[in-house]
Order: sequence, then C-alpha cells, then structure tokens
Amino acid sequence: MTAKDRAAEGQLPLSFAAEAGPRYGALPARIALPEPSDGHGPFDDEGYFFEPWWPGAHASIRREGNSLVLATEHLADPLSAFPELSALRAHLSADGLIVEGVILALDHEGRPDEGLLRRRLRAGAVTDEPAEGAFVATDLPYLEGESLARMPFVERRRRLAAALEDSDHCVLNRGIVGEGRMLGRAVASLGLPAISARRLDARWKSGPAGETWLRLPVIESPSAQTTPFLVLMERLPLGD
Repeated sequence: MTAKDRAAEGQLPLSFAAEAGPRYGALPARIALPEPSDGHGPFDDEGYFFEPWWPGAHASIRREGNSLVLATEHLADPLSAFPELSALRAHLSADGLIVEGVILALDHEGRPDEGLLRRRLRAGAVTDEPAEGAFVATDLPYLEGESLARMPFVERRRRLAAALEDSDHCVLNRGIVGEGRMLGRAVASLGLPAISARRLDARWKSGPAGETWLRLPVIESPSAQTTPFLVLMERLPLGD
C-alpha cells in the first residue's frame, strides 16, 4: 500500500530505521524562498488571505524519512540554536515535504523577541539567555516528493493543515480571508507591526513575489502589551 493509499484511509505514513532511504523522489537540498513586496497598509480583498507578520526569521523545514533539516536564509543552523525544534518531525504526518514558515524565539514570558532570535542564531548554540524556539508554518511547496508550486496558495494551505499537527513548538499560521483592515486593527492592538497578504490563487515561486505576497505595516498601539505567542494564536481565526 502506498503512502497516498494510507493517507486516503486515514493512516499515518510510518518510517522505519531499516528503510534504505526516502520513499519519494529526492527533495532539493535547499530552496530559495519567496520574497514579499512592501505594501502601504491593510486593505480588504476577497482574493487575499491575511495573517499576522511574526517578528522572526524566514525559514524552511525539509523532512525526508527520519531526516529533518531546518534552514534559514542566513545560513545559521537553527537546530543548534534551538534543539527543541527537532521535535517538529513528530508533528508532521506526511513525508517528502518542504514547509515554508517563520522561526521565532520566545522569551521567558512566551513573547516573540526578534533581537533574542538574532543573538541565538548568531551564536549558533544555546546561550544563557532564556529562549524557546517556535516555528509558524505558512506554506507547503513540496509534499510526498512532488512540487506543489503550480497549485494555488489556498490548496497548498489546505494540504499543509492536513500534514501538520499543532504543538507547543509548531503551529499553522492563523488568519482570515478578505478582511485585512480588521486583522490589521487586531494585530496592532497586540503590539505586532505588520500583517501578511497572500493571494489565494497564487502559485509558489522563489524570489520577488510581486502582488501575490505583501507585507502591510500597521499602526501600533502605544500602550499595547504583546500577548504571549500561544495565547495570541488561540485568539486568531484558523482561516478555513
């Protein structure tokens, strides 16, 4: 029975140490990630999916069998800096995949801290500063060894939701279709600086994304107290 047959019957693909290697075609060792364009501010459009812009490092996860590789665009080794992220493999129910997302460093109160992330990645190891790693999954360019680049974003996200189990260290990014202004007000009140806007019909491609992926700044509330990451994620809609 193939992995696709098992998935259709609700069974998880299993990986054994005795296997010679991945059951699918080899994935690219490294991919160039998309680059968002700068927008002017939140807007409403039913053709876009809006989600928070997290203060972290753009990154990818590659899983082939028992192998898990986490990579950033800055050539740092996130697993050396955040060894707890090795547990991500247990929360991916599919194989032969690459997941795009964002690595966060959570401080002792569970709040994302971009400066803390940069220092930990620069050191390339666990430091004396208390920090816990988290990965926010946003897109799925490869699944079962096959490229999903030609699929629209809305379908890739649906498959990502099916392949990923939320945990303390890895979550599917929450968001909402169409209502960018409402989400912009919500994230501003929580102390976040921007939201992301992705076209629902967009294909996945490396390099400049043009109008298919925008970073939209919001006006932060001067009195906002940043909410701990997991609590904030629970407040946001899943976007299905």
